[in-house]
Amino acid sequence: MQKFTLQQNALQGNQPVEITFPDDWEVEFHGMAGDNVPAMTKQQILDVLNNPHGMKPLRELAVGRKEVAIVFDDNSRATPARPVAEAILEVLHAAGIEKNQIRFLCALGTHGANNRRDFVEKLGEDIVRNYPVYNHNCYDNCTKLGTTSIGTEVLINKEFMDCDLRIGIGALTPHVYNAFGGGGKLLFPGLAAMETVINNHRNTLAWMKEANIIKPEVMGDMKIDVMRNEVEEMTRMVGELFKVDCIYNTKLELIDLYAGEAEAAYYAAVPSAQKNYAIDKPAKGKDIVVINANAKANEMGIALGLGSLCLREDGGDAVLVDYTTLGQVTHYLFGCFGKFIGGPLCNRNGAKGRKQVKRIICNMPYPNPADNFWFGEDEKQIYLDTWEETLALLKETHGPGTTVSIICDGTIAYFRK
Repeated sequence: MQKFTLQQNALQGNQPVEITFPDDWEVEFHGMAGDNVPAMTKQQILDVLNNPHGMKPLRELAVGRKEVAIVFDDNSRATPARPVAEAILEVLHAAGIEKNQIRFLCALGTHGANNRRDFVEKLGEDIVRNYPVYNHNCYDNCTKLGTTSIGTEVLINKEFMDCDLRIGIGALTPHVYNAFGGGGKLLFPGLAAMETVINNHRNTLAWMKEANIIKPEVMGDMKIDVMRNEVEEMTRMVGELFKVDCIYNTKLELIDLYAGEAEAAYYAAVPSAQKNYAIDKPAKGKDIVVINANAKANEMGIALGLGSLCLREDGGDAVLVDYTTLGQVTHYLFGCFGKFIGGPLCNRNGAKGRKQVKRIICNMPYPNPADNFWFGEDEKQIYLDTWEETLALLKETHGPGTTVSIICDGTIAYFRK
């Protein structure tokens, strides 16, 4: 048997999963360059913080500040925030900032609130024990900064704006609307009010629909800039922000880091992101595509969209591997909240009409039928607990010579342009 190891259980112990295929199947593994890059050391992280793009070093910015907000992304992303947060705290304290001047804000956007366990998984026990960590509330306590050039009212977390030193820890990863996340997206949608998030997403979706753009193809394509342009405009309204953007691999190791003024750091980081997250698209469609979903395991629909582009035009099987116990993210903008109700931009029917996808086979030991809408086409969905069951099902309809692509992590990879 041919054996392959997939990274799984992000933020839940990071336990890899092994999958196998018959020796007479043609299997291609699509890995990313970032998996061959060593994790950064503490000193390398400190060097980045003190040599930022477009701003003074953090050690200088911190001197004399009264109130500090450190923003980090929530558990829908596997950003390795802990080593960065620890280094930031070291710099702040060396500059004379006391513990009681610092708070952490979880940039939920329109996702469900995180709890203490979530915070510990992201930041570590020591930080959560010694510093207050708050959830953002997209429905209340937001301050208006102005209106964008296309008419979006810009409202953002008041606690964040009331601090005179604002620091953000996020990640540059491929994004289905924005080419790459990172930069100001930690704030918009991360710390924005619901109405701001709705308008920014609605404008982007309308443009993409008019341009007939397929979302998975947007990932990594810097020419797609409608959302990014407005996010950058909103971020400039915030004023001073020391932004730190992480680049990581499928093992969730921090492999590169950029810091400074949000736009300057973002565009400095893009070439590294393009290099480290890119994978090769198969030269021709496959009978089966196996898409690992780990770094953003609770937004598994991203992986399905990317993987479906690998299948034969006349149809093949998409196999999703996701062992998270967390299920799919609670999403107040796009999510369902009952059989007949959902968020403002909820699409209960999900993606449909993907003729190249015959079956959506989920090797997913912890399913929740309420989450099925994220993947679309309910009639195609099959849920299985183990890889052994999954392979047995595939072998019922596929034999010798079956062609297979395996995507190392379809939630942070993108096809090389």
